[in-house]
Amino acid sequence: MKMIVKKKKATGAIGYVVMFTLALMMVVLILYLAQVARLMTHQHHVDDSLADSVLASLVADDIYYFETYEMTGTPVIRFRSVDEAHGLFVDCMNASIAETTGFYYNFAFDSYICYEVEGSQVKITSYSGPGGNKSVSTGRVGSVGSPKGDIVRETSAYGRVKFDIKNIIDGSFITKTKDIYCTLEINN
Repeated sequence: MKMIVKKKKATGAIGYVVMFTLALMMVVLILYLAQVARLMTHQHHVDDSLADSVLASLVADDIYYFETYEMTGTPVIRFRSVDEAHGLFVDCMNASIAETTGFYYNFAFDSYICYEVEGSQVKITSYSGPGGNKSVSTGRVGSVGSPKGDIVRETSAYGRVKFDIKNIIDGSFITKTKDIYCTLEINN
């Protein structure tokens, strides 16, 4: 007697393919959500650090700052040294990121701008790049704008940093920039 062996049709294969595809999509979705959460954590930390550092640079010399006409109306805010304000901004940012090893890579100071308003004049002191290349210019109140588009009306400062974070999926770097513009309003 001869036995004839027939092949059975693989009717369940489509179900396995669909299940494997769904499992693969879930893994990709989880990795994507983990990367987004990591990126948002980094951005939140940098936003807080930038705000703290720029505000600290604005009130770097509190005795000089708060003794300028505060009791006789709106004060004229001046800096004893904008170089010290820039240095304080850099020091505060460095201190903020020093304890976050493995968090930021290739951290760099892109730009820091100090706007000093007195009367109708604005003195603009800009620091750019890792060396803090300095340039000074002047303008009129209402015609000078910050890089974020804010019209400068009070003594204020702007800071921008650039950094990389490591992609958790393939280990490559994602370059991000964050910036902030801060003003102080006293007796307004």
